[in-house]
Amino acid sequence: MIRPYRPADLEALKEITALCFAKVSIDASIDAQFGPIGNRDWRWRKLRHIDADVEGERAKGVFVWEEEGQVLGYITTRLDPESRIGWIPNTAVLPQHQGRGLGRQLLEHALEYFRGQGMEAAKIETLAHNEIGSRFYPSAGFVEVACQIHYLMRL
Repeated sequence: MIRPYRPADLEALKEITALCFAKVSIDASIDAQFGPIGNRDWRWRKLRHIDADVEGERAKGVFVWEEEGQVLGYITTRLDPESRIGWIPNTAVLPQHQGRGLGRQLLEHALEYFRGQGMEAAKIETLAHNEIGSRFYPSAGFVEVACQIHYLMRL
């Protein structure tokens, strides 16, 4: 079942994120090439994104899939009422529960939330080497509009 985020879900969201983004996050790619930076690894950097996603009023746009008391997946959203574009910064489903349609239902829930909030468009981004996202988002109706390359150098 999909329900609104509760603060007690935070650790589960972080665990799911650490499992699902190990090979498909910019921060993990940085560590793979450069090693940890500032004595912190990619998980620390990526999990701070989840903290930001659930901060204050933003938590209203975070939804989790729960079964039998266990969080199996989540989706986070952000609203830009001025541009009328909703953004999905993070979404993930535990690997052992992928392929059941949970991610698609979470995505549909977020899109309905956007519509209800007066958004006219939704955006999401993924890395080219994220095979799941690169197939999933177009199959859900998203259209690629741009490609971005991230660079890093040690100082």
